[in-house]
Amino acid sequence: MPPADDYINLKRALKDYLKEEGIILKDLLSAMDETKGGIMEAIRHRAHLTEAQSRALERAISSKDLNLLLFVIQVFYLLNPAGIYKDLFIEPAREDIVYGDKITFEGCKMILKALGIPTQHLDI
Repeated sequence: MPPADDYINLKRALKDYLKEEGIILKDLLSAMDETKGGIMEAIRHRAHLTEAQSRALERAISSKDLNLLLFVIQVFYLLNPAGIYKDLFIEPAREDIVYGDKITFEGCKMILKALGIPTQHLDI
């Protein structure tokens, strides 16, 4: 396991990424799908979810936060197989989030927690 100073927390990596790309989070999220059904369909394509897990996410998490989850899944975990941002390992680690080529439900919860989004209502 790499030393602690070889890690960057996901929230910090996201803020830095958005700043470097000149993206305002509010603008990014407003450009994404606003319907929970559409967002959940996109998440289901990228995650191993049961029907109950999918319903729990849809019920407990706002559209804005689901869009943020979708964005983070894509940018930091699926398009980044090394799990590294600027030579630092992203925390939570990719191997804790991804199984095969998709995110797990527990991985979704870990990402949400790392972003400061409450997950206590996700228990199924």
